[in-house]
Amino acid sequence: MPEEAGTGGEIVYFSGKQAEEIGFEKFSKRQAQLQGIHVLVLDHMRIRSDSSDAENETIEEICAHVTDLDLGSNLFESLDEILDIAKLLPKLRTLTLDGNRIHTGPEHGTALLNVKSLSLSNTLLDWHGICAVASRFPNLISLTAAGNELQVISDKTLPCHLQTLDLSSNKFTALSSLSPLHSLPALRTLSLKANLITTTGFPPANLINGTNLPQPLSPTLHTLDLSHNAISTWLPINALPSLYPSLLHLRTSSNPLYSHLTTPSGAPLTPEDGYMLTIARLPALQTLNYSAITEKERLNAETYYLGQIAASISLVTTAGPEGVAAVKAEHPRWKELVEEYGEPSIPSTITGAAAKEGEKNPHSLAAQLLTLTFHLASPSSFPHLPPGVEGEWTDRFPKSFSIYTLLSRVGAKLGVLPMELRLVWKTGEWDPVQRGPGQGEVEEWDSEDEEEEEDGGREVVRREIELVAGTRGVGTVFEGDGGRLRVERREGTT
Repeated sequence: MPEEAGTGGEIVYFSGKQAEEIGFEKFSKRQAQLQGIHVLVLDHMRIRSDSSDAENETIEEICAHVTDLDLGSNLFESLDEILDIAKLLPKLRTLTLDGNRIHTGPEHGTALLNVKSLSLSNTLLDWHGICAVASRFPNLISLTAAGNELQVISDKTLPCHLQTLDLSSNKFTALSSLSPLHSLPALRTLSLKANLITTTGFPPANLINGTNLPQPLSPTLHTLDLSHNAISTWLPINALPSLYPSLLHLRTSSNPLYSHLTTPSGAPLTPEDGYMLTIARLPALQTLNYSAITEKERLNAETYYLGQIAASISLVTTAGPEGVAAVKAEHPRWKELVEEYGEPSIPSTITGAAAKEGEKNPHSLAAQLLTLTFHLASPSSFPHLPPGVEGEWTDRFPKSFSIYTLLSRVGAKLGVLPMELRLVWKTGEWDPVQRGPGQGEVEEWDSEDEEEEEDGGREVVRREIELVAGTRGVGTVFEGDGGRLRVERREGTT
């Protein structure tokens, strides 16, 4: 390609190869024209408007097809300045005014009938100002007012056609502060993400007892986002069917509730367990945290929840009918679930009184340990005994340990290999002494033999069981919380 080819400008090379310009000038001219542009983003451009601008007719002609306009974070001082620009765009449907500091001006003025979506995030407008701006767009369907430090909303209403409202990143603390939204007959989606919501704002006793319940906050709402709030109890979740009877889709992730959940007995639960309990508490829910709820998931969730309620009841059985009734009242779906799946059996538990008498909570750490006393049959067989170990010592081990592991621990303590040891447990049962020369079997014996020993002098010995090396858990060997073991060294290993 000759040097003088193309536009006559500087020749450009890539890796030693000359670049060829084809249609660049035509493409550049087309980019300079806005006739085909539909989305126009002019945020952070330090723009202001003058209604007497002579170029308004040119703007109207060039931007005739613009449907989405972003004027965020500019230098506008009043809403009328923005409306003077917006009315030049006949096909405008979406208007973004985030980050502008504007005066709303009179409530009645220029109205833009075609705009369906409006964003007023980070404008620091109060609720009255937001409603005043929205009133200029009477056919508004979607409104975003995030990051405006709102704490309450007044009875000032929004356009009646509004379907989607985003109030994320504000400072709401209770759902009751949003009660004026019940006047929106078409509201379908509400986002309260990243607020400070902890409660419903209604008396807990009314919600638990089902008396004097508030009217629904929004009878038409079917999508609610409560993620990244401060919900730490189940009370707001239990109240959702009453406050939003048409609710189908919910987000609750990243709330403190799911980070410290426990079973009625105190065992920790994972966030996934918490989401399962959320599904069980909301019978009409179709999706949770964007995940569709299948019939199998709902079945598993509801039966699991029913079992958790039964476990809670078992802990208060000693409190009488009043205590049981109080637990059932905390779970509004108890009666419905019992009708669906049948009443579960209430498991017996260790009560506080029993615990005082020395019984252990079966879910406690202490109940998972064995206390074993070791007695050396012949201390001289172990020449490398550690200090403090002479002929007997006591130690504690998890019941989940295998016999292999137990032998390893004892061998390490005594300084010998595990397979050089024999661990023999003397049980609490008695066997008769074998009689008769040459007999290969223990003669028949029953539970009356002890009495025969007293009457007839019959000899009996305590039954012994050797712990054979294997994967069997030591917790399945011993009865109760432990036992006494005789430690021997196998012949030929000393």
